[in-house]
Amino acid sequence: MKFRFRGLVSTVVAAVMSISLLTPVGQTVQADSGDFELRVLHLNDTHSHLDNVARRVTAIKEARAEVENSILLDAGDVFSGTLFFNQYEGLADLQFMNMIGYDAMVPGNHEFDKGPEVFAEFIKQAEFPIVSANIDYSNEPALNSLFKDEIGSPAEDGTIYPAIILEVGGEKIGVFGLTTPETAFLANPGENVVFENEIEKAKEAVEQLEQRGINKIIALTHLGYPYDVELAKQVEGIDIIVGGHSHTQLDEPVVFNEDTEPTIVVQAKEYSEYLGKLDVVFNKDGVLTSWNEELVHIDAKDENGQYLIPSDEEAQKLYEELLGPIEELKAEIVGTSDVFLNGERTFVRRGETNLGNLITDGMLAAAKKAIPETTLALQNGGGIRASIDKGEISLGEVLTTMPFGNTLVTLELSGAEVIEALENGVSKVEEVAGRFLQVSGMKFTFDSTKPAGERIVEVFVETENGYEPIDKDNMYVLATNAYIANGGDDYQVFKKAKDEGRMTELFVPDYEVFNAYLEEIGTVKATFEGRILQSIHDMKSTDFGFEAAQEIVARNIVPLEDGKFLPQAKVTRAEAAAWLTNALMLKVPENVNVFADVDESHPYAEAIAAVKDAGIFNGYADGTFRPDQVLTREQMATILVRAFKLQKKDMPVKLSDLGHVSASHKANVEILFQNGITKGSNGKFNPHKQTTRVQFAVFLQRALNK
Repeated sequence: MKFRFRGLVSTVVAAVMSISLLTPVGQTVQADSGDFELRVLHLNDTHSHLDNVARRVTAIKEARAEVENSILLDAGDVFSGTLFFNQYEGLADLQFMNMIGYDAMVPGNHEFDKGPEVFAEFIKQAEFPIVSANIDYSNEPALNSLFKDEIGSPAEDGTIYPAIILEVGGEKIGVFGLTTPETAFLANPGENVVFENEIEKAKEAVEQLEQRGINKIIALTHLGYPYDVELAKQVEGIDIIVGGHSHTQLDEPVVFNEDTEPTIVVQAKEYSEYLGKLDVVFNKDGVLTSWNEELVHIDAKDENGQYLIPSDEEAQKLYEELLGPIEELKAEIVGTSDVFLNGERTFVRRGETNLGNLITDGMLAAAKKAIPETTLALQNGGGIRASIDKGEISLGEVLTTMPFGNTLVTLELSGAEVIEALENGVSKVEEVAGRFLQVSGMKFTFDSTKPAGERIVEVFVETENGYEPIDKDNMYVLATNAYIANGGDDYQVFKKAKDEGRMTELFVPDYEVFNAYLEEIGTVKATFEGRILQSIHDMKSTDFGFEAAQEIVARNIVPLEDGKFLPQAKVTRAEAAAWLTNALMLKVPENVNVFADVDESHPYAEAIAAVKDAGIFNGYADGTFRPDQVLTREQMATILVRAFKLQKKDMPVKLSDLGHVSASHKANVEILFQNGITKGSNGKFNPHKQTTRVQFAVFLQRALNK
């Protein structure tokens, strides 16, 4: 093994173009002669997303060339997420990490997805150290020989340490690592790898580094932003927390103890979309006096659609070599869909989606063939990693959507245990946690305003006689994946059933189950079915538009506000843009400054740009959008016709006030009527009245389900 001595980084004089879409923010203070300036480059949660890796390499090289002293850190979850991981199990990513020269990495929970052996092989080939202060590897044969229970100074490549000391520009910097203890049930580390309390281990690591005279300390964490905040509050002596796990985009550092000895927290979203570029200044006592963070948008494009960051030639060549087997794998066609299948992270982890329905229906069908008594199926949203476009479905798309290769199992559970599992599923819905469940053979309602563990309102199971309330004392056979059956995502109720011998393994990987179901049903037409609903506190089931409001909320088109839908509140043009962007899953263009009165700081800027790009809203002749203007009913007609591409039909329009509709909207009101989206109220459309939320929900529901 070679030893890492970063040493003084040479200054490369180069004209580096501006490659970030974000303005650097933070404190800027003129450095004194005794100060030490450092650039911390950081990534997290890249999840085998290598499509832009050649630009990532360029961005890192350019960022290093701008300064004298820099380090490069990875906050974990390099593993799992694309076909590159399926094919290479992290070693493709590692080749690029070795190429560019990382200084340290902390394990994420996904580094244990394939068990200790696969992670061990990654470490052995790594040309940088792994920092890991709160994991005990001593009883794991695959990893214990790679771990040294000491401060790495200098640190050896391919070795795990609780903490290391990097020498940069004549200064010493301590770096220690922390991994979420939830890895024990989020991944497959095995019973021999023990995860310990991160706060206690952080205090120990800081103390050990300070005893070595280190006064500049970085915590490299895979805990999640809320836990980084607690770390900053509870542990003294940490200067910088470079985080991961929650996929949080922190456009500027979050600062604690700013007036004494500051601790700053940074994180750079996910999937190699951004390179974090943190510039700091330490005084002679190791106290931060200045900080400035920039998130470099690696995929930023100019007005002609060209990438601002060029691809590194060496990295691009390697990428293309690695891509060959991937492209062959992707090409096989396994099915066809008439609809877009929604597997987006924020949707499958907060509510029902048609892809979630399709996956769980396939699981239930497969399990029934093996065990006919199976009546229910559950799939954690975190196991659904991508959407599938309308049209032909390739094996590559399926494997990208379900990359973990989890096998199908069944569990025998009481109705009470099923409810307990559902409670776990919705316990962290506000955190968009992967434990949220997609379901088949059942439907349920939950109330997110209630405390975790008390949120399930009602559960119905599908029977020969339709849906009936679940019987807490009855036993049900439920299909799920081996990951959560083993307690993954904190499904301890499943683990208990498994340990008691109530699990049957069917030994079929998830993608094979899905592919077989595609072949069985033919062309996919999966849609929203109302399997997962939320309680609405300010509407009764008999109210006009109640079912529409439930569906719009359940589809994650619009959130409730403290459990309320506010049905009679008026809909502004900006809100309508947001509803339609979510409903149609519109793509946000690079440039969101498309109207004179809506800049990028506006909370609805992205949605407004998306509907403009889609041709749904055109704005006014003076170049404004007027986001706060309330939407009239005739304006609603026009945007719905455009959004859903509704066509004129040869049938009379029976609206007595059609003559009062503005000329620019009249044809669209007619089309809305002809397509059954509006029926009128007492024979009238009331074109100039303001649109309420419940009215828009009803019209939108009809258009979505047409």
